Amino acid sequence: MNELIKQAIARCSGLPDVLTLMLISVMPMFGIRGGMAASYFLQTPIVTAVLSCIAGNFIPVPFIFLFGRKLKDWLKEKHIFHNAISRLEQKAGENGGLIEKYGFWGIILFIALPLPGTGSYMGAFIASLSRLTVKKAMTAIVCGMLLSGIIMGVIVRILPTV
Repeated sequence: MNELIKQAIARCSGLPDVLTLMLISVMPMFGIRGGMAASYFLQTPIVTAVLSCIAGNFIPVPFIFLFGRKLKDWLKEKHIFHNAISRLEQKAGENGGLIEKYGFWGIILFIALPLPGTGSYMGAFIASLSRLTVKKAMTAIVCGMLLSGIIMGVIVRILPTV
């Protein structure tokens, strides 16, 4: 993963570090976790890094939340996407129990945990399927992103080779 992050940093050479972190964090394969790892390599101060990564990672979140359910239904009707959407629904269902049980706090925890398959994109999609209001869901997503940034900031500064 470190090599991929270094390659992404190299492709952004010449851009300000803040913009580089935003671009890396908006990519689904990296997200805030990858952005915070990149901040270590760029030696960006942790507060700047967390805010830059959140800003970049948040860009698609409102669209995922607002159109997630409609897009899922539309794509599921198309035979070519049916299996992929079914797997995504299954993944959301597996992780949705946490959110259904704990609601607002479940979304925060789901996004904050640095585990594969968690993060703001899947959290926003699961939130779009929940009964939370837009305001509550967006607040939970941003809080989860903030916690994720802090957790990853600490991890990459303590264990930079992970």
